[in-house]
Formats: sequence, C-alpha cells, structure tokens
Amino acid sequence: MIPKIIHQTWKSADVPEAFRAWQAGWRARHPDWDYRLWTDRDLLVFVAAHYPEHLASFTAYRNGVERADAARYMLLEHFGGVYADLDAECLAAFDPLLTERRVVLCREPGEKAREIGSSRGLPFLVFNGVMASPPGHPFWRHVRSRLEVARNAPDVLDSTGPCLLTGAYLSFAAPDTIRLAAANLFSPAAPAEATPDDDDGGGTFARHHWAGTWWRPPRGGRWHRARSAVLARLYRARIALFGGARLDPSATRAAVSREALARPLPEGDRIAILVPVRNAVEHLARFLDEIAALDLPKDKVKLAFCEGDSTDGTYEALERLVAPLRPHYRDILLLRHSVGTRFRHDRRWHPSVQRARRAGLARARNHLVDHGLAEDDDWALWIDVDVWRFPPDIVATLRAARARIVVPNCVLTPGGPSFDLNNFLTRPEPRDHRYYRAVRQGIYQPPANTWSRVHLSALRDLDRVPLDSVGGTMLLVDAALHRGGLRFPELPYDHLLETEGFGRLARDVGVTPIGLPGVEILHVPW
Repeated sequence: MIPKIIHQTWKSADVPEAFRAWQAGWRARHPDWDYRLWTDRDLLVFVAAHYPEHLASFTAYRNGVERADAARYMLLEHFGGVYADLDAECLAAFDPLLTERRVVLCREPGEKAREIGSSRGLPFLVFNGVMASPPGHPFWRHVRSRLEVARNAPDVLDSTGPCLLTGAYLSFAAPDTIRLAAANLFSPAAPAEATPDDDDGGGTFARHHWAGTWWRPPRGGRWHRARSAVLARLYRARIALFGGARLDPSATRAAVSREALARPLPEGDRIAILVPVRNAVEHLARFLDEIAALDLPKDKVKLAFCEGDSTDGTYEALERLVAPLRPHYRDILLLRHSVGTRFRHDRRWHPSVQRARRAGLARARNHLVDHGLAEDDDWALWIDVDVWRFPPDIVATLRAARARIVVPNCVLTPGGPSFDLNNFLTRPEPRDHRYYRAVRQGIYQPPANTWSRVHLSALRDLDRVPLDSVGGTMLLVDAALHRGGLRFPELPYDHLLETEGFGRLARDVGVTPIGLPGVEILHVPW
C-alpha cells in the first residue's frame, strides 16, 4: 500500500520564499509522515545508486525540469508515497489514500491541457505535479522504458512531462492497477473551466498554483496586443501585395468529392508505387532492389515513375533498368513531365526557392495522380528515390494503422531526429505578427525545428499520432482520395504547398493523416 512518505524536489535546500508556505502546509497536515526534500545533487546520487541504467540519459537532459520529472517517477517506484510539486498546496491529509494498492493519478485541468493532448492524439493529459503510489508498482518500470524512447524529444512535455506520462498510462498493460481520477483530486480547475467530470466524489486533496510549470498565462498588456495587431496587418498587406496567387480555401475543399471522402478504408491489396525523380541516376538501381525486396506479391504492384528536368540521363537509365523487370510486375509506367524549375542543388532549402521548388514537386506528383493511378488501384504508395532502406513489411505496417493517409518516421540514422520535417503536428499557435512575418512568397516558412511544429522523432513514446502535415519521403494514401480530387496544392493553400498543403487539406476535409513515430525508414544523408 502507499507508505507515509512525501517527496518534493528543488535545486538546493534553499527553497524560494514563494514556495515555503505551501511546503510547510504539507508537513503540517502530515505530522507523522516522513517528509523528504530532494535537491538536484540528491537526485543525481539516487539515480546513480538505484537506476544506473538511466544515469547517462538522466545527466544528458538539457534542463533541470526534465531531471526533476524523470526522478519523481523513480522515487515513487523505489520508495512509494506521495510526490508533490512545490507549487502544489495541500488542502487535506492524504491518509484516506493509504489503503490504495493502485497508483493514484488525476487528469490535467483546463482547456490548454485539452488542446495539447488533442494535438498529439491524446484524449486527455495526466497530471504529474501530485501523484501517489505504492512502492515497486510495475507502472513506473513502464514509464522508465518510455523515458528512454523519448529522451531526445525537444519539448519537456514529450520527453518527461504530462504527454509522456499520458502515453505511458494509455499503453500500460494493466490499467486497472491505476486509479485515474478527475482533475479535482489533486489539481482542480478554475471555476470558469470546470467540466462535468471535475468531481468524481473523491474529494480534493491538493491544488496546483501553476507557479513553476510548463503552462504560463498569456503575457503582454494592452500596448503589446495593439502593437502586435498593427504589425500583423502590415505583414498581411505585404502578403496580399507580394505573396503571389493562392488557392481559394473554400473552393479547394469543395473540389474534393464527398463520395470519395465517405468511402470505407480499402481492403484490396493492389498497390501503385509512385515515384517522382529528377537527376537520380545514382539512386535508381539500388532503389529498384529495395522495391523488389518488399513483402508484396509483384502481380499486385504497379511502378510509376515521373521524370522531369533531369540533366544526368535519369529517364534513359530508367528505361534500361526496368526493361527486364516488366514481366514481374503488374505494370511499370515511365512518365515524363517537365515542371521548368531551375535551382542549384546546394540551395534547395533556401527560402527564396521554396515556392518554385515545392510547386514543381506538386505538379510532378499530380501528374502521377492523373496518369499513374487507375480505377483498380487500392493504394498509392509515394516513395522518394533517395530513401535507401525500409523494412520489407513496411506496407503491411502502414496499412495496419487502419488510416487512409499514413506516414512512417524518415530519419538519417536509426533512432535519430526526423529528417522529413514536413511530417508534423502543430501546437496551438496564434496567427499574430510573428506568424505572418514568417510567410514568404505566400508560404509559411518558419525556422527549422520551430517550437510550433512537433516532428515524429519527438513523439517516439507514442505509437501513432494525428498529423497536420505530411511529407513525401514515404506516404501511403487511399487511392480513392486522389481519384476524388485530394491533390497536392500547386498554389498556396493556407500558406502551405505540396505535401504540407496536402496534409492540411486532408484534415480540413475530415481525413486525419496518421504518423507512426516508431516506424523508421532511412534517407540517404546529403
């Protein structure tokens, strides 16, 4: 059962004045409990002594919040008891919980928590600021395994915080050994944010004051808001004048067939592998070898290549390489379509060429949709020719997600950061002056790894996540969607082009792309 121990942590033994009254309240309401304040040095010694297999990851965390998060799970596993953040106020003695043999948790309160959870495909967030547990509970071993998987996530929420804890709860094999209460148990919502499940009859033992956590209320007064509004209008005016042509969002959504959107998931296994290529001679032979190694009956597979604007003889090389393969596949199509873009390969990521480059790619992909797909194709599998390794059963794995649009995690090295940064979900982001300032040539071009975009490598502790955008390094699409008009925008759609615009358009018409963070394919390092 839960022992009489209260754990709190701080950088040193010198607790700031702002937290001392709350700290004293925990002691006052539990006079016969063992109270332990763990400093950063204490936690380091504790992890080294009891969890040495996690010491390298623990010391490699970028900030103290991650170490405090990870350590609290280990403290509860090793000692049991109650963990409480220093900005949590104790409202009642925890003695009624002492007979619990389960881990006792509650949900995060408030709309902000619900937004962050839903953006990651989580139905809620589990609060990690106050928790209670018997010692040795297997849930914490499961949490530790997820910590290792998520150790490189750039956001504390995903590496050690509430999103990681929620994913661990949802994937734990014995959920009946955990009591997950409503927020009122340890962290009641403000009255204005109260929801029907905020009272489950368990009483309220603690209140969280949000004084040292991941959430902050919006900053800036009236002057800040007025300045931001003026700048936003100026940036929007610049976009209108110099951003170029763009799609009408309503008309673009209306062009997608309602009938195609309402179709069930295809059960057939006729695959059209669609590959846009340009200056790809060095990749073709090995790429075809990888395709041949797929666990797919070749009489169900059609290969369709679209070459354009190459200067290295890519099309002629393709003709030679596929000639002996034609008897083995359902069909092989070689298409040519010039999109007319010219840019230096070493400048392909520069903001000044993105509109022309991505629009050209969209035209090549749509040419494949128009001329490479047939009515009897069940699935379209997009693969970039410079993806050099993927599991033979990758198609079965993607189809097992039971979604109409699915992507794996494209990386350069196993376990490394995502390479295909067009696969992302977005954090709630205001369309203020900072957003419009990053719209160049009519498309949104924030800095790489911007805080508002969460990539698959940051979410490895989750099996699947809903995405707001997809990349094309590997992309499985229900072919009926393409035939029904779900195409790759060649002009900006909501400031996005090509695969990014495709993913956003899909979500807007009711088809949520799914990303599989733990399913990796390897891209050629450039």
